[in-house]
Amino acid sequence: MMATSLLPAFDWLQHTYLGETIRHSATLIALLEIVHLIGLAILLGTILMVDMSLLGLGIGRHPVSRIARELSNWTLAGLAIMLASGPFILCSEAVRCYKTPAFWIKMILLAMAITFQFTFHRRITLAEPPVPRQGAKIAASLSLSLWFGVALAGKAIAIFQPA
Repeated sequence: MMATSLLPAFDWLQHTYLGETIRHSATLIALLEIVHLIGLAILLGTILMVDMSLLGLGIGRHPVSRIARELSNWTLAGLAIMLASGPFILCSEAVRCYKTPAFWIKMILLAMAITFQFTFHRRITLAEPPVPRQGAKIAASLSLSLWFGVALAGKAIAIFQPA
């Protein structure tokens, strides 16, 4: 569990006007979760297309760099949607998230995935000439593991309730 020094901040966040409003509105919660999942679908869909190409299983007639460039705005849009909707979902159940290990796992994986996506992954996908197949496969596997880990940890937040 995280240091108890953060618990008052999470408690405050949950009891803000916004947190109370969202928590007491099934419609708002549902809409926020739908928007969050749409962002996730766009993000994972575009990353999956690029990474499958890195693995040699994608669109073979186009270089990975072209696919990555053409999908980059969609990838950024999916990420932006998730990063915009996530804090609203969090403020509606901040204390429960604080007490759920899956939330902290998701946050760590998200930070790792974003860092990897915009550093190593970007360099590998946009490399001209393409990186050797082994390096591309490692990058794709790590990328997919991180992003699907984020998604699975997010689902685990809903499944595993704090003690």
